[in-house]
Amino acid sequence: KADKAALDSKVDSSQFEENMEQLDERMQDLQSQISDQEQHWNEVLQKFSDAMEGKMDRLELKAFRKHLEESLNRSIEGFEKRVKDDGGAGIKRQLPVPFSCLSCDRMLSMQVPGP
Repeated sequence: KADKAALDSKVDSSQFEENMEQLDERMQDLQSQISDQEQHWNEVLQKFSDAMEGKMDRLELKAFRKHLEESLNRSIEGFEKRVKDDGGAGIKRQLPVPFSCLSCDRMLSMQVPGP
């Protein structure tokens, strides 16, 4: 068993308490700084969000916004139509006439297959 006197000489309780208080103060300061920084970022984000919302609600930009929305809707509809129409792995289309060789680009005369 350890001697209590030897243990007391190795660990000074008052020094330990003082160090723990300093550590606690530092932790509180850091926590306060982090909280302040988070509050600052939230304020900046809110200002930016308000500014962007105000920009898109201005009368000059309403037509532009409407045009963007219509263009997006047309693109989505076109994409959906292409996906619905394309049911197979390949697409059957009429080949262009006259045919040309892929390697030498020489004109070929071939019978066009049916539709």
